[in-house]
Amino acid sequence: MKCLEDQSQEVLPVTNYDFPTELVFGEAKSFGGENRRQGNAIKDSFGDIDIERMRKLAIRFPGSILVFATMKRGEEFSSDELARLSHLSEWGREPISERHQSRAPVIILTGTELFAPHSLHATWEEVGGRHGELAGHRSISNESLRTLADLTQQLYLNMPSYDSWIEDKHRKQCALKEAPGTPPVQ
Repeated sequence: MKCLEDQSQEVLPVTNYDFPTELVFGEAKSFGGENRRQGNAIKDSFGDIDIERMRKLAIRFPGSILVFATMKRGEEFSSDELARLSHLSEWGREPISERHQSRAPVIILTGTELFAPHSLHATWEEVGGRHGELAGHRSISNESLRTLADLTQQLYLNMPSYDSWIEDKHRKQCALKEAPGTPPVQ
């Protein structure tokens, strides 16, 4: 790290890091599921209204990151909840060409991530299974929210990696252009 002195003789640190500023919107809920004390069911943590509210924010602020945080475990998501989150995540993966980034990456945080004592990487390795598998393949850090979105979508929504998804999308577009009867692209 280099230091510069200003006129008042204070030493100001100057770093070579250039982290982009990200706009983040979050929807945080508790456990959802069953209220064990009262013995009655509680609706999903993330309902249609929550998803639509976040979609509207993403439309208003393209490129923003959407975070859905709940203290429950990943296996406690209902199939309807997973479908809603998957649909929004797929929509959010679409590229915005003029911004050179995806429309609205979706991060899903569960109790595993929220209660991680130190490092998310170490926590996922300790949990093992799919968590450990993903932790072993890539570095997990809070410096890249877009990477965290990609990893949590793979983990909790069973989506392919963003790279695989975009390659598949490109391959399908190329196949359509090359299909018989399709006029050549100029």
